This record gives sequence, C-alpha cells and structure tokens, in this order.
Amino acid sequence: MDNYDAAKATRVWQRVQGAKPAVPEVDGIPALIAGELEDSATYLHLAKRMGQKESQILRRLSEEEQSHGSCLKGIYRLMTGEQSSPVIPPVRQQPAEQILRRCYGKEMRCLAQYEARSADPEYGPVFARLAAQEREHCMTVLELIGRLNGLHRSGKARSE
Repeated sequence: MDNYDAAKATRVWQRVQGAKPAVPEVDGIPALIAGELEDSATYLHLAKRMGQKESQILRRLSEEEQSHGSCLKGIYRLMTGEQSSPVIPPVRQQPAEQILRRCYGKEMRCLAQYEARSADPEYGPVFARLAAQEREHCMTVLELIGRLNGLHRSGKARSE
C-alpha cells in the first residue's frame, strides 16, 4: 500500500457515488484549455494570410498557445485523474484586424485568470509563468495590429 493516494481515492469514491468532486480549483480550467487551443488555431490561420515576418511571429504565438493548452491539460489530469477533451470551434473568416482585436481581448482575459491562480499552492508558479507569457502575447498582438498597413477587400492584411 505504499502507492496509496488518499486524494485520488476520495475522487474515485465521489465519482462512484455520483458526487461532484470537491476541487474548486478545477473550475474554469477546461475553458482555459479550450481557449488556448482555439487561440493557437486562430494564430496559425492568420499566419497563412500575413506577410513572411508577421507569419513567423504568428506561428510562434500558435506554438506557445499550444504549449499552454498542453500544460493546462497536464494540470487538469493531475487534479482530476481524467483527460481533458476540449471542443475547438473552427476559425471564423474575418479581416485580420478584427481577429487580432478579438485575440487581444482574449489574451487579456486569460492573463487575468492566470494571475488570479498564481497563488495556488501547488500550481502557482506554473500559472505565474503562463501569465508572464500572456503579457508578452498581449504586446505581440498589439505590435501585429500596429504593423497592419491596410486591409484588402478579401480581408487579407498587407504588412509594412
């Protein structure tokens, strides 16, 4: 019985008995996972429409958002013992500036969530690191918006 995990056993019995797990810290993590993966897909979608330099920046953002999603999936798995299976909606076809404006708002909301969770005794340092990266993403998205030279009728952006 050296491998006995009391917290895991409690969660298993709660599931067996149909009780909702008493782990309030998990609240909102599935939505954060889905948001990060959706952002990753959005940045990759935009990368295909932008100039070479902007495309490189957007691909990096996409990879970092994918990494955030994976990290959050790991946290969720450790907290619940279950896999997270988020449903990611398809990226909407919109002008680049409109997409980037929406991304900036999402980055700011995500930043606030990570900052609020940075005091967590077990995962606080991870959330603090994610918050720092989201701050960088906010700056990068603003930089990309500033680089937009104009929009074509097709919604594609030209870089300066």
